[in-house]
Amino acid sequence: MDNKRIQTTELDFDNIKTNLKNYLKGQEQFQDYDFEGSSLSILLDILAYNTHYNSLYTNLAVNEAFLDSAAKRNSVVSIAKELGYVPGSATCSQAIINLIVSGEPGTLLELPKYTTFSATLDGESYSFYTVEALYANKNNTTNTHTFNNVIIKEGNPLTMAYTASGTTRYLIPNKNVDLETLKVTVQENATSSVYTTFTKAENLLDVTNVTSVYFIKEIEGQLYELEFGNDIVGKALQNGNVVNLEYMTCNLAAPNGIKSFSYQGETLGTSVQVVTVDGATTGSDVEDIDIIKWNAPRAYTAQNRAVTLDDFKSIIFNYYPNAQSVNVWGGESTIPPTYGDVYISIKPKDKEILTTSEKNYILSTVLGPRKTVTIHPKLVDAEYINVALDVTVYYDPKLTVRSNFDIVNLVKNTVIDYNNVHLLRFDGIFKYSNLLRDIDDTEQSIVSSIVTIKLQRDIEPLFGETPNYVVNLANPIYNSGVPEESILTNGLNVFGQTNVCYIDDIPTQGSNIGQLRLFYLANNTKVLVKYVGTVNYESGIVSISGLTLTGTEGPTFTLIIKPQSNDVVSARNQIATISSSLLNVNALIDTKADNYKFTSSRN
Repeated sequence: MDNKRIQTTELDFDNIKTNLKNYLKGQEQFQDYDFEGSSLSILLDILAYNTHYNSLYTNLAVNEAFLDSAAKRNSVVSIAKELGYVPGSATCSQAIINLIVSGEPGTLLELPKYTTFSATLDGESYSFYTVEALYANKNNTTNTHTFNNVIIKEGNPLTMAYTASGTTRYLIPNKNVDLETLKVTVQENATSSVYTTFTKAENLLDVTNVTSVYFIKEIEGQLYELEFGNDIVGKALQNGNVVNLEYMTCNLAAPNGIKSFSYQGETLGTSVQVVTVDGATTGSDVEDIDIIKWNAPRAYTAQNRAVTLDDFKSIIFNYYPNAQSVNVWGGESTIPPTYGDVYISIKPKDKEILTTSEKNYILSTVLGPRKTVTIHPKLVDAEYINVALDVTVYYDPKLTVRSNFDIVNLVKNTVIDYNNVHLLRFDGIFKYSNLLRDIDDTEQSIVSSIVTIKLQRDIEPLFGETPNYVVNLANPIYNSGVPEESILTNGLNVFGQTNVCYIDDIPTQGSNIGQLRLFYLANNTKVLVKYVGTVNYESGIVSISGLTLTGTEGPTFTLIIKPQSNDVVSARNQIATISSSLLNVNALIDTKADNYKFTSSRN
């Protein structure tokens, strides 16, 4: 056998061992040797294992050197650091309250920094704190002091102090630190009463040799380390300076949703009333590695300025970690065009739309310093296309020990999982066939399934007014050419009508445009009141006019729509989602053809 060289390109264990055997068989000393029936086979196993192990280790080590393939957080953070990117820290849950103090005799009242408020959610207690000292003047008429729009953050206030030297590392030794709460001050020495505030360096163009700034980076174990200047880029520390760190750790997203707070601070007046303006939101964990991989190269490209659409998206993800999904589009693409405007829609992690305080924070603090003068960002609330599903599964009871009830719940969980993974974001697409596949794979006894869908869009009603309601569904609406109730509303109370009214559609023969009809029911017969708008079946635009509402059956004005396609797309500020309240699941035993129970596949 002519095999004088070992093949070095194999990574598979069996192939490595085979190459070693072939090499040995090519040597004169081992030409007639039985490798499988001897102890030498064990030695070959060890050699093959060692080679395979080293190859695998080398492959993994090389992967960790590249952002796209790295799997360990430390590796991803280290590579992102080379791009000048600091992953987002944990974020404290925060709320906004008004505080009304009665019976306080003084004219000017101080609410100290770190005043405590307590709250409870799901049996767990949490502490919230003011993040700065606040002051209020007395209202002599009501004998009260009112602190308006007070921001309180959940967490635990902590401090650290370091004496500067050439070898000192300035570490924050706690996990779940919210870097937004970090305050850095420096004393000349331990006895000095003068404190210099150092701020985080955001843009090196603004940093000179005397600028009091610090730099921060994530290190092992999701901790953080501060670094200071060198008298070339940033002001350097002197030996003996005392560096004081003040910050808060938090319970991440656990307190989100709290709406009731109790004052626990020092005694103020005769009574203290807490009025919640915005409930607790924004609490979140550190930025995970998938988001770091997405953000780091884009943040490097953006260079901390918002010019392109991707710049806006990257900056929002970087500075507002509570964003679950972000979509940005230019005003030039709207109808009519609004040149110079940039429209931004954000889906928060813990609710459907942003609060007013969150919008103000994003526009003023996140985007304000980074946008150019000629670009005007505008925040647009996310709108939700609710996909209503009627699911019927057929199953063979001989193939399962589960009950009908169990199978129904399993299918419901499958649908909800599909919603959580594939929808709830601006680029999410509801794909009918993929959902059907997932449903059929839920349990081995399920032999087939039928799913019918309708779409619901909730409209905020304006009672006592006669506005033009325009809904752009961005999905074509089913048009049969005959009255089909492709559109139907919930019950409406309309000015001038004593009966509960509804709206449906009347297609125009041979046209993609239909009329919207306001009617009420009399002996199960539709009685026309008037026509109140149009529907464009092809574009999915519904326009309602001349309608003065005084009330609705239910909390909103709801359109129930039969789509042309079973696939549903999201566009601009729209998000397709499957609502559990609109999910109906039935499970039927699969029977023979002569006794088959048919289920309609039509809406």
